[in-house]
Amino acid sequence: MRQFFYIAAFWLVVVVTIRLAVCFPKSLLARAYFSQFGPAPIRGESKSDYLWRCGRFGGSWFIQACILFAAGWIALGWQPSLADSLYFLVLWAVILPVLGGVALLGSFWALARSLWIRRFGGPRSAQTSRA
Repeated sequence: MRQFFYIAAFWLVVVVTIRLAVCFPKSLLARAYFSQFGPAPIRGESKSDYLWRCGRFGGSWFIQACILFAAGWIALGWQPSLADSLYFLVLWAVILPVLGGVALLGSFWALARSLWIRRFGGPRSAQTSRA
């Protein structure tokens, strides 16, 4: 029963902090929550080049998740008592694979879309240029 209290308290804190960030959009909390994550578009850069950079960004996050997963595997081999720690198991067996999988899917989507735009056309840049 105590776990339900912890879960409810966690979600209460999450909802309240998000609500505070929405109410005060200029605050540091709001800027931390709602700032853009990933590469920003460069002026004059084509959409396919931007998506290519986004794909590389997602791929780098996937590689980082793989390295951390391998480090957790090695740590588990050196210290088998880590298997008794719920915090370690949740981080290593749930959070890292989910983050790595999301990064890989996002990377594949951005790279596929970039190749699609390069192959079949579309807007060549974010800005329309007069020639």
